[in-house]
Amino acid sequence: MLDFRTKLQKYQLATLISTIVSNFLLFVATITPAWQVAEDLDAQRYVQSGLWLYCPGQAQCWYIFSDSLINYYEKVDVCRFFLIGDCRKKLLRTPYFFGWHYAVLILNVISMIFMVLGVVSIAISYIKPQRAKIAIIVCDSVAGFASLLLGISLAVFMANAEMLESKYLIGIKNTYEKEYGYSFYLAGLAFIISIFTILFAVLVTTYAFFFVEETAESQYSLKMSNNQFSGSYNQYPQQSYNQYQPTQTQLSTQIPPTEHGSFISGAISPRGDFKSQTRHFYSY
Repeated sequence: MLDFRTKLQKYQLATLISTIVSNFLLFVATITPAWQVAEDLDAQRYVQSGLWLYCPGQAQCWYIFSDSLINYYEKVDVCRFFLIGDCRKKLLRTPYFFGWHYAVLILNVISMIFMVLGVVSIAISYIKPQRAKIAIIVCDSVAGFASLLLGISLAVFMANAEMLESKYLIGIKNTYEKEYGYSFYLAGLAFIISIFTILFAVLVTTYAFFFVEETAESQYSLKMSNNQFSGSYNQYPQQSYNQYQPTQTQLSTQIPPTEHGSFISGAISPRGDFKSQTRHFYSY
């Protein structure tokens, strides 16, 4: 049965939930094509360009993972750097997917793998407390690497998305600027949640290594047991005193009192054993 009464268990739950949410958002962002979007008014279509998927309006989406599949669609003037006058028409190769698309895609996949490892490690730290410290150290490491790689991935995408070759969509007559789509913002939200995951993981590490907590129920039961013990301890001498009160034996009744004192009869201990009495000086 799941129990989240201590602060350590609560922070473990928060770390688990934040990791799962961040991984889910990053997964959705990676498989969707709306990283860059543009409205092509010439063709009346809404173009979405993702990390591996390209959707040109109402047409069927397609993907490309090879640089050999290049889209030739425009002729431009290309001039040599030193020979400015030597200009000629040349086909400009403009692939829908560049090398940095693949880099961002690979970084996202590695980040998701680290997040899955983080979920497994935090679950082990809760299920098996004897291995909690090792699992928590693993969770801290993978959470940090996942957030770092995701931050690098977003930085690489933003830097290259502002380049001239990938920032604009060339239509039939006009050129349209591409904007960031919902996929990019989902990945950004996943990065923000991954930062909170690191904070929760640090709290889990702090409580696991430096604090020993007990639940309120265990403290209450310990207090009640102490009260019962003290109550039974206070009642025990009275009961034992009444039950094991020394009585006049036949031997003591047969020996009359003398001028030196009377006979001191033996007493019985609370456990029922015979206990001898020490004679004082008046008995001599």
